[in-house]
Formats: sequence, structure tokens, C-alpha cells
Amino acid sequence: MNNHRGIAGKSVFSRINHMGDQELRRFIWIAGGFLVVLVVLFAGYYYLDRYVRIGGQPPANGGISQLEQAVRDDPRAVEPRLALAQQYLTFGMYTQAIEQAQQVLSIYPDRQDALLIAGTALTRANRPQEAIAKLEKLVQLLEGNQQVINKTALEVAYYYLGQDYNALGRHDKALAALESALKYDPTDADALYQAGLASQATRQYDKAVDFYSRAARLVPDFAEAYSGLIDSYTSLGKPDYATYARGMRAFCGADYKTAQSHLEAAVQALPDFALAYYGLALTYEKLNRPGDAFQLIQSAAKLAPNNIAIQQAYGRLQNTQGVQKGQQ
Repeated sequence: MNNHRGIAGKSVFSRINHMGDQELRRFIWIAGGFLVVLVVLFAGYYYLDRYVRIGGQPPANGGISQLEQAVRDDPRAVEPRLALAQQYLTFGMYTQAIEQAQQVLSIYPDRQDALLIAGTALTRANRPQEAIAKLEKLVQLLEGNQQVINKTALEVAYYYLGQDYNALGRHDKALAALESALKYDPTDADALYQAGLASQATRQYDKAVDFYSRAARLVPDFAEAYSGLIDSYTSLGKPDYATYARGMRAFCGADYKTAQSHLEAAVQALPDFALAYYGLALTYEKLNRPGDAFQLIQSAAKLAPNNIAIQQAYGRLQNTQGVQKGQQ
């Protein structure tokens, strides 16, 4: 499953294939033998893993060859081996990353950077049970430490734990881990989506709606979140809201005529629901109906004056109207 990180904070990176200005995140690097988690390395990892690799082959990287030689030159040196594991992880070579991290853990079982690399690589290699063992141990080592770096590492570990527990069908455990991740980063759209899945699986449909909606606010073209909303609203017996979500899912897929049909029905059925007006305004904008779009976004802005996305769309459509009047 693809990850989708939102517009705010480090959650932005994951929609690189659909969105333009993305902030990349989740990049691990090791300095001085201590775990350092920064946005840059994880950004490269997710970007390359999801969107750049062609035919399953990672891009050429001269740094790997140099690090492999360094490990051969001094097999007992920990730092080159960890740096090599990090590079393998970055380029989607999960088996090799696991092997190198395990070599370190066989000597230093509490080495935090090795645990994180191993846990991440095991998750990406679809080995959730093994990943959980590494990540749970990392969480135990990091909990209670208030350093900013450790908080970042905890968010990463809890996120992957949630993903792994969901993969194993242990949704209560997944939800607990993901809620912990969201305490450290409430703008993590991937964690919100995974929390929605866990809530939906445990029949907590109101919570699922909240998580999916928050994810969709952060990532406007998060089609999977709208699919989750369709199912959750249907389970709650709210077919009109499910119609809205169907419209937004169609909008994400650039099926604007279908989106128009569903969102027009949603606006009629839900006259006080600002997001239905917003979605229909965006749809009319795509269908080259700026006047109709502006009328709808005005209604949305009145209903939800504090919604940033609606206000941004209002300003854009207002400018469009002014340009058109100036050209007449």
C-alpha cells in the first residue's frame, strides 16, 4: 500500500506522484555512532522506493560500493556497516539492509539506529512479525527520553508498528501504536489513514471518519482515505455523506463528471455541509465553470470560515473572477 503524507509538516512527502510541492521526509543517518532521525534521509527513502525505482531496480549509487569496500576492509567497524545498511534501505534493498543491521545487533542488541533500520526494512519487506520485535524493543529503549531526536524516532517506530499490526490483523494494537505516533506528529497523514483502517476494522466508525477526514484534509487527493470514508459512512447509516465521499474519490481520479453527479446530490442532501460545496466548487473549476465554482466556494466559506483549504480556494477563485471581469 502506498503511503500518503499530507500538506503540513513532514507528512507532505508521500504524494510526490500526484502533488507538486512536497516536503520530503523520513531519512535515517548515523553520526558518531548515535541514532539521528532527520527528514532528509527518510524523504529519499520513500521517494526512491515508491516513485523512482523502475522495474524493481534501484538507481545506481556509488556510495554503496564504497561502503561495501569499507566493510570488507574492516568487518568489525560498526559505523561503515550501519551506513551501508542505511544506504541499502534507502535504495529499497531490504534483505541486504536487514543483514547488515542484524550483524550489528548480534554484537550490540540495544543499538537504536540498527533497530530502527532493521525494523523499517523488515516492514518494507512484508515481514511484520519480525519487524514488530525490533520496533517494540526500540520503543522501550526510547520511551521516557525527552530529546527531540528521540521523539522523532518514536513517531517513526510507532507508525511502522501500527502498519505492521494492521498487516497482521491485530487492529487494537495497531490503533494504540498509531495514536501514540500521532501524539508526536498529528499531521502524519499516513498514520491517520492507518488509524482509520484500524478503527474501521474494530467497528469504531466515528473514529474512522475522524481519522480519514483529517488525512484527506492534509492530502487533498488521498483517494484511499475517501474510500475509507465511503465504507465508514455507509456503516454508520449516513448514505448522503457516503455520496459526498464517492464524489471526492472520483475527483481524485480526475473523473470530474462522476464527481459532479455525486457532489451535486450531496449538496442537495446536506445543505449545511461545507465540504460538499467545496468539493463541488473544485469540480466545477476543473470543468471550466468558474462562475458556478465561485458561487459554491462562497457558500462553503460562509459555512466553514476557519477552514484553510476552503479559504485558499475562495481566494484563488475570487482572483479568477476578477481577471475574467477585467478581460470583458
